[in-house]
Amino acid sequence: GDDAAIIDANQINSLLSSNKNVEALKLFLSSSPTGVKDPTSKKAARDLAFRILMAIKTAQMDGAISQLDQDSLDVLMKFIYAGFESPYEGSSGHLLVWHEKVFSATGIGSVVRVLADKRKA
Repeated sequence: GDDAAIIDANQINSLLSSNKNVEALKLFLSSSPTGVKDPTSKKAARDLAFRILMAIKTAQMDGAISQLDQDSLDVLMKFIYAGFESPYEGSSGHLLVWHEKVFSATGIGSVVRVLADKRKA
């Protein structure tokens, strides 16, 4: 069922602390984080997503995006929108750059899919 979402936060945090931010992003996105139902887990998934997105420098974004498939990019877009809804201090500008870069990689299709999909981040 939908409870298949297992986010290995420990592994992701250890990738982040080793500066392997893009690997952390790929691992996070591939663990179907939007399948999480429980509100506490959902918030934890969001928090983790923002830590990863904030850790990746602007100069690294294109390289990261080029390594993601369509599904991962759609999931990434969901977390970017989640970030706009509850912005952290200083995160909005960084998330806007993410949005711009993902958008230019996916076009309007990703935005339409994200907005049509009820499984929000």
